[in-house]
Amino acid sequence: MDFQKLEKLMDHFTSWRIPGCSCVAYYRHKPVFKYSSGYADVEKGVKMDCDRHKMFMYSCSPPVTCTAALMLWEQGKFLFTDSIGDYMPAWKNVRVRAKDADGADITVPAEKSITVRDLFTMTSGLDYSTNGDAFRAAQEKYAPQCSTVDMMNALAGDPLFRQPGGGWYYGMSHDVLGALVEVISGMSLRDYAKKYIFDPLGMEDTEYCDGTIKESDRAATLYCFSDEEGRYFRNGGQRNDMIFGTEYASGGAGIASTVTDMAKFAEMLANGGKTPDGKHIIGRRTIDLMRRDALREDQKADYWFPGYGYGLGVRTLVDPTAAGATSAPGEFGWTGAAGAYMLVDPDSQVALYYAHHMMNNQEPYTAPRLRNTLYACLED
Repeated sequence: MDFQKLEKLMDHFTSWRIPGCSCVAYYRHKPVFKYSSGYADVEKGVKMDCDRHKMFMYSCSPPVTCTAALMLWEQGKFLFTDSIGDYMPAWKNVRVRAKDADGADITVPAEKSITVRDLFTMTSGLDYSTNGDAFRAAQEKYAPQCSTVDMMNALAGDPLFRQPGGGWYYGMSHDVLGALVEVISGMSLRDYAKKYIFDPLGMEDTEYCDGTIKESDRAATLYCFSDEEGRYFRNGGQRNDMIFGTEYASGGAGIASTVTDMAKFAEMLANGGKTPDGKHIIGRRTIDLMRRDALREDQKADYWFPGYGYGLGVRTLVDPTAAGATSAPGEFGWTGAAGAYMLVDPDSQVALYYAHHMMNNQEPYTAPRLRNTLYACLED
């Protein structure tokens, strides 16, 4: 194995338009690559460091949230076919946005209940809108705490984007799933993940954050790339706007962590759900279910990963030719709004976690190159 190609690729990213990036990879359950390029803070000249610098992982949070939920599923706490209204009654009689014959905005009753499976697979009918009257009223009522369950119960009072069980659409489904974990387990998502996932894996620098990164001196600066100006600039704030209160744990976007820590999670999934010392987190067969395409073809109109299907909170490779991928079917993972990228391949015993910290993250450029270069390095 020779990882010079991957190092050069990351150096290319930081000479191109990424301020700084880090990557850790495992092969056959051993760490084989750790590298950082560029800066955590360009203006101050602070070099990026895999172990030290914390970032908002945004949508690389759902694989953790879905793992937490699947751990409860393994205990028989719920079935995928269950209505979420059975656990969170506020979701029993939801309505859906529609148009009347004259094109005016109206709402209509949902044609079916939202199931737990719908939450996992992003087919619940939820989008990422949090501007509804019910949700905003709850923000005012519960501020500054705004707990996960309170806010997700309030979200049920605003109409869905589309009918439940219809097409895939990326939205608040995994935030609701996080609330479901809290209701079923009797613990906050923060505490549940820490006790059953983060602590066993030694992920000491990982948490569902309160919107900020603790130990601010370890926070990588959050940048934003301007397409209009063709450059990145320092973000106006160092806050995750998907966190709605101090007690709100966002299942869809809430994790703050280091690349080194998140690579431990990816490696656990590649290792059949076990920690390096053999502690059981989640079952191998459950991981296989997680990475199986769960969408019908008619549900994929809005899905944006060519060659990939969508499993239980993760993309999953189904057609390497269409994806332009050198990995094999069943490779899975997800990405984040600020540049995080997770790849897990249990069959090849490969795990990779990469992140930079820039909104408008250039994912279509970085993600496939990271994947293909990784496999090329493993063969060198």
